[in-house]
Amino acid sequence: MSLIPRLTIPLLLALFLPAALPAAPQEPSPDLSQRHRAWLEEVAVLMTPEEREVFLALKKDYQREAFMRRFWEVRDPFPQTALNELQQRWQDRARKARERFGGDLTGDQARMMLINGEPAEVLKVSCDILFPLEIWSYPGSDRVRGDFSLTFRGASPKGPFFLWSPADGIERLFTLDTQARATDPAVALGAIAEICPRGEDISARIGESLDWRKVEQNVQLLPKAGQEWLSSFATYSTDLPAGAATFPAQLDVTYPGRYGSRTVMQGMVSVPREAVKTERIEGSSTATYSFLVDGEVLYKGELFEHFRYRFNLPEGEVASDKIPVVFQRYLRPGAYTLVLKLEDLGGKRFFREQRDLEIPSVASAPAPAVPALAEANAAIGSDEQTIRILPPPPGLITGKVRVEATATGDGVARVRFELNGRPVLTKSRPPYSVELNLGDQPRIHTLRALALAESGDKLAEDEVQLNVGPHRFAVRLVEPQAGRKYQSSLRAQALVEVPEGERLERVEIFLNDDLMATLFQPPFTQPILLPQGKEVTYVRAVAYLEGGNSTEDLVLVNAPENVGSIEVDFVELYTSVVDGKGRPVEGLEQGDFTVVEDGQTQQIRRFELVRDVPVYAGVLLDASSSMAEGNRLDAAVQGALRFFQQVLTPKDRAAVITFADTPTLAVRFTNQEPVLAGGLSGLKADGNTALYDSLVYALYYFGGVKGKRALVVLSDGKDEGSRYTFNDALEYARRSGVAIYTVGIDLSSRDTDVRTKLARLAEDTGGRFFFITGASDLPGVYQAIEKELRSQYLLAYQSSSSGDSDKYRSVEVKVGKPGLEAKTLRGYYP
Repeated sequence: MSLIPRLTIPLLLALFLPAALPAAPQEPSPDLSQRHRAWLEEVAVLMTPEEREVFLALKKDYQREAFMRRFWEVRDPFPQTALNELQQRWQDRARKARERFGGDLTGDQARMMLINGEPAEVLKVSCDILFPLEIWSYPGSDRVRGDFSLTFRGASPKGPFFLWSPADGIERLFTLDTQARATDPAVALGAIAEICPRGEDISARIGESLDWRKVEQNVQLLPKAGQEWLSSFATYSTDLPAGAATFPAQLDVTYPGRYGSRTVMQGMVSVPREAVKTERIEGSSTATYSFLVDGEVLYKGELFEHFRYRFNLPEGEVASDKIPVVFQRYLRPGAYTLVLKLEDLGGKRFFREQRDLEIPSVASAPAPAVPALAEANAAIGSDEQTIRILPPPPGLITGKVRVEATATGDGVARVRFELNGRPVLTKSRPPYSVELNLGDQPRIHTLRALALAESGDKLAEDEVQLNVGPHRFAVRLVEPQAGRKYQSSLRAQALVEVPEGERLERVEIFLNDDLMATLFQPPFTQPILLPQGKEVTYVRAVAYLEGGNSTEDLVLVNAPENVGSIEVDFVELYTSVVDGKGRPVEGLEQGDFTVVEDGQTQQIRRFELVRDVPVYAGVLLDASSSMAEGNRLDAAVQGALRFFQQVLTPKDRAAVITFADTPTLAVRFTNQEPVLAGGLSGLKADGNTALYDSLVYALYYFGGVKGKRALVVLSDGKDEGSRYTFNDALEYARRSGVAIYTVGIDLSSRDTDVRTKLARLAEDTGGRFFFITGASDLPGVYQAIEKELRSQYLLAYQSSSSGDSDKYRSVEVKVGKPGLEAKTLRGYYP
């Protein structure tokens, strides 16, 4: 065999690199720091072209740093944990790749190390008939399952090395003078095995090498963050668009109070009325002045916080020639820089100002420029009296439990505890603790603690929900206070509980039916000027998640003393309609349905065929020892994966809970298919079947989730060893509002009791039950469930019941067309 000819490395690369290379990415500007250049190189594999374009368009380092933080946040696989696992893993691999490849992360080997991590073994090949090769072996990676190899071909023993693809042909691994004899893969591998040192090992690993280009086409190797965050980030800039028109305004900054250890910084932009234009909000006949405020607070040259507000001021309620636009931030004492951009959405013009601020430790500035705000600012507490309930450990709580509260500040004479609205204990001295008896069955409870003055006046309060699960989504208005009279202004303050793994998009504040302010970040506090001559009867706060779910709270104000309030239950029924063959039926109208609650016909106030509402789907998978028979568990796992592939859209979430003697949360709610697949891998069938305990746990985990919720329960046996009974589980299922789809696998004719109970769980919750002979039938079951979830009607009504709020209310939905059956939950607890 002749040796390789003396060709230059550039010529070799031209001969053996793919003919069509991707277009070169946009080059960074010369003023980009070395730190930011290195970061761009580090995340090049993860970054989309659109993300790179936005990053390179940023002009200031603090904006780039904010982009980098947000870039990793939207890729965090488990946002509920303090650690960003992907970021840590990626940065660790980047460090090792720089050490191995001389600081360069642009080569194929560095790219593969970033994606797959370090190889378990590196085989360096030196053989006369081959180019220098490195073959990396992996026992699987976090993105590719099973053993695999990657082959890299170099122009010299020192590199650079390029990833070889089997689709390029094995002859590309051979030197130029031997390629003609290496066109047949079998012959070529045989020659390698015969001629090269460790030839058989080399030949085997080359034969196992992945076609990486094909893998990238067929498998989602890298986490997708979506583009929503990018468009939001780009629009949050405080820089003015090129050629933007401006208008004059005046910014006044005052410090009207203190909130805890922070000073309230209040900014008010006085906008000349003649300088801006009104617009009409969709669905409203009223013209409004609409403003979008973007602000940045810099501390020591770095971005401390960004804030955004949208204000809508009805034209008829602006009495002055100056329109006040008011916002508040809470800052610790010190030197800051405020950058503010205000956009007139009607006139498409801007006001911008940058100002250095010295935040005092106490309120020391003169009164606000608008005296009417004094009433709202008077509601800013110094936070001197507080009370906080120390929540018990997470998880379902039944029986007796002791709960403690801590109170701070002078004037607290006693603390009163209330459970579900009823007083249970009042203590006049610490420790403020109470022993509660929550009963033997799992229930949701509301515990409230009130700090009282000697006179009995409430100084502070706190509230926690027990047994609501980790997904409670709630908003509560702590200001204004119900029943109080407000003349010129009030302070709206909302506290928001965000479900685990979700992001809050915005909070909207309404006066009566008028949307006044939209807040996009905490603190969700807004001083509001009250319109003169127009009665304000309620303040409403509505919170929205990024996925579209919402929740709200309402407080009555300025109401006559003899006006009371009643609780009204608004019931939403996700309803499936099937024909005689069990197939979903679409095309029905509101008049085709009748809703009956406790024998009384209800008026349907909302009706629609829902398709794009987020779906929360859980799979409760039996992994007890009986599932080992006939590879049931393996087939069930594969079926669950196909179900997730069919059902999940970017808005949806899925979770995996496995059980035997005890339930295990294998995967929290996510829409990342690789994460779900990882939670299902490596399961072994062992132990007993604690079905009822596991069902209660799974429904508890759903607690707080709103919208379309479905739990698929797969089991092949009766319950063994649960603490909770079937009736406990059924009662909890009725209260959960989750549709349960039960799948009994290979149940014998003697398992009548098991069949009956699985069917009852499904029928009472609006789900469906299936009995199959083997796990191989699961794909058809999942397909039927998926069709139901995507073809449901939403029927909503305001309950006419005025009975005992603790009583179970039965519900029936009837379809007026023959041969059709409506399936929904059979009742609910208000």
